[in-house]
This record gives sequence, structure tokens and C-alpha cells, in this order.
Amino acid sequence: MGINLLDQLNGIRSKNTQPTNAEILAGFEALLSQPTEGERILGNLFTSEGNSETLNFDALEASRIYHIEDIKKLCVDYRLRFLDSKHFNGTFPAEALDAIKAFEKAQEREITGFKMIAPAGMFKLAEKDKDPLLFVPMGGGYHYLLAQWGNDLHPLRKALVYPFRDFESLMKTVFFFCLAVALLFPENLMRGPKDTGTILHIRVIFFFWMVFSTGAMTALYGFSRMKNFNANLWKSKYLD
Repeated sequence: MGINLLDQLNGIRSKNTQPTNAEILAGFEALLSQPTEGERILGNLFTSEGNSETLNFDALEASRIYHIEDIKKLCVDYRLRFLDSKHFNGTFPAEALDAIKAFEKAQEREITGFKMIAPAGMFKLAEKDKDPLLFVPMGGGYHYLLAQWGNDLHPLRKALVYPFRDFESLMKTVFFFCLAVALLFPENLMRGPKDTGTILHIRVIFFFWMVFSTGAMTALYGFSRMKNFNANLWKSKYLD
């Protein structure tokens, strides 16, 4: 007759003086009911309202403190968002959690206020490339940089989103684009067989025609796709 290994194992356990199954289960339940440091920090990150923290300034690095106006300029220049971390739709790597643990240890307190800089696509926006920055608000318009992770933004991103900074930037883009086209367009394609004016006069007329037509196309198609300017979106939790 064969040997049932499970019965043998149960027999060995019955002779053992170690804790019973019920005691072991109760111990595991107690352990699992207490969140780990990482779970606690993640819970704070995903529920943070971005409230200002009272910090020990002696434990801070001055080079990591940024004013809200500097943050605003970065977001406007690169079409980014600056929102509470609870809106963040990405993942927080171990290096970010380690940075928070070290910061809390230095501050000797739990930190619950967090803000994020990231592209709009990395946030859960109402109605509904990437290089996030994690901050702790300090009050008075200042924010302390905790961590940075991910890949760098595309080197051309600042130039590509320049027209969307504000209305003035859009008009400058249209103006210089039309000026470049008017100056570089071949003369033989601009001058008709009956044109008697100088090439300068023709280019001036062509320039104003380009401004009118490009401005109209921008208003018709640009605004319908772009929705809003960076200067209005950088702290918005809405899609546009």
C-alpha cells in the first residue's frame, strides 16, 4: 500500500509544537492588514490634493526649490501640465518611492502633498515622450523637487509647441512663416506675363495674401484641433 505524503506531512505537523493553523492564519491577516511603506506612499501619491507641507528647511537642498513662475514657464514652453499627483495616470518607479522615503526620513514626518509636471497624456483628465517631475508644495508659491524619471522629452518639443504658448506666439509664427515663404518663393513662379511691377512690390502683395490665407486656415483648423493655449492649460485638470 502506498504512502500518502499529505497524511505524512499532517502527522509530522500534529507532533510539532509550532503555532496552529489558526494562529498562523491570524498572524498573516494581521501582517497583510498593515500596509508596507511602499503601499502607504503610493496611497498618498494617488490621493494627494497637492496641499502645502510644513517642512524642515535645514534638511532641504536649495538647488531643488522652484518657484511657481518658473514651473509655469516650463509648462507653457513645452505644453505640459502641473497637477496634483492623484491625477497622474502613469506608474511611480522604485526610485521615486525611494526618494520619498528618504525625504520623509530627513523631515521626520509623513508627506502627503504631491504635485506633478508631465505631458497631458500622462494624467487622468476630466472628460477626459515623457519625463515626469515630482514635487512637494512648500507654500508661498515654492515647490521642492523630489524625483525625476522616464525618458527625456523630444529635443524639438519646445519648438513644435511654440505656436500654442499663447495668442501672441501663434501670430508671430504665422507672421514669420508668411515672411519666409514670401522672401524665398521663386520669382519666376510669382511674376505673371503681364506683371510690370518690381519683384519687391509683388513679394509685398504675396506676403499680405499669405498672412490673410494662413491666418484664416489657422483660425479654421488650428483652433478646432488645438482647443486652447498652453498658458491656459498648464494647471487645468480638463482635457482642453
